[in-house]
Amino acid sequence: MSSSVNWTGNKVLDPVGSRQVSRAASAAIPAQSAIIVPETQQGPPPSTEKGYIPYYLASNIGKNVRAEFVIGTNQYVDKTGVLIEVGINYFVLLDVNSRSHIMCDLYSVKFVTVLQS
Repeated sequence: MSSSVNWTGNKVLDPVGSRQVSRAASAAIPAQSAIIVPETQQGPPPSTEKGYIPYYLASNIGKNVRAEFVIGTNQYVDKTGVLIEVGINYFVLLDVNSRSHIMCDLYSVKFVTVLQS
């Protein structure tokens, strides 16, 4: 075995190789002037986008509807009224009998029937 390893320039053994050398300041990197925004949106879909349930419901505002909900594992409840407002995850019915607003959770709805007049 030959020992032909050159240890000069090794930062551990040679103190000259470990000195810090000052350099001239490099040109400053210009900061970006515009913020890059990704094209994809995260979160729930907007209520005005075609192909989503809120869009369909919003197109039926002012009509009589019947919404059927699942409560728990096997209990169904239905609500009937005039559709007056649609949000991202809710809609509001006007109950004409009690003259009250009923806010309904969109995620527990199974069926919505639009009653034709």
